[in-house]
Amino acid sequence: MLIILIASLNIVSSLLMTVMNRRSEVALLLSLGASKREILHIFFRLGLIIGIGGISVGVIMGLGGMELLKHFDIVTLPEDVYGTSHLPLDLDWRDFIGILVGAFAITLLSSLYPAKKAAQIDPLKVLRNE
Repeated sequence: MLIILIASLNIVSSLLMTVMNRRSEVALLLSLGASKREILHIFFRLGLIIGIGGISVGVIMGLGGMELLKHFDIVTLPEDVYGTSHLPLDLDWRDFIGILVGAFAITLLSSLYPAKKAAQIDPLKVLRNE
């Protein structure tokens, strides 16, 4: 979960950079009649797309790596130290589902802050400076 928390900082920072780069477009949308709620939903969905994509790629790579390690002895251990020469792999499905739920919750929370920042853009200030 710590790795997922660190990855959520990447989601927050990339979304904040997107918001800062798109300030004039957001201000234009607001001045043309888009509501702050619609702007919030746009950036919230963008964060969810990034987060769910990352979760999907992580699950595929993790399960693929486990299958690869089950069938091939890529990692060898000294048997006199560990009592076995291969890497033991045990996937508890409750832990797996818990990590997926936690990752999705962290994705939701990390998408919310940049979306709120995008919705708080004042179109008058932004368009005056353009």
